Amino acid sequence: MKTLIFILLGAAGLHTVAAAQDIPQSQVPAVVLNAFQSKFQNTKDLEWELKGELYKAEFEVGSREHEVWINKSGVITRHKEDFPKSQLPEVIREKLAKEFKDYKIDDADKIEADGKIFYQVDLDSPQGDRKLLFRADGQLQENKQGK
Repeated sequence: MKTLIFILLGAAGLHTVAAAQDIPQSQVPAVVLNAFQSKFQNTKDLEWELKGELYKAEFEVGSREHEVWINKSGVITRHKEDFPKSQLPEVIREKLAKEFKDYKIDDADKIEADGKIFYQVDLDSPQGDRKLLFRADGQLQENKQGK
């Protein structure tokens, strides 16, 4: 489970293992492009990075920002997207209202990794900011102070 949490933290941008290198789409292998294009259409503002062995695409679909990590075999390993705060699962909204009532939700993201769904919630308050990572069932996985 700790390995999965570290993977998710990397997906959440909290942990950087390798320096990212911006690359033009012409340098993205066809298998990676095909995997991306088969899942995502009507994208705009597409940018590619090479992070170690993974290709990272940052883009928008509609008004939502997305980040997708694809390995060199064309397998999507992680997908992070902006998520409306109002659409967070009820169990997470209840936990936030009960345990973090002095905080305001600043941002929410939905993260898919290893076939599991997680929600990252950034909270603001005068006492300090928090970054929370929840499983889809509402179980709090990470609670970090600061951003």
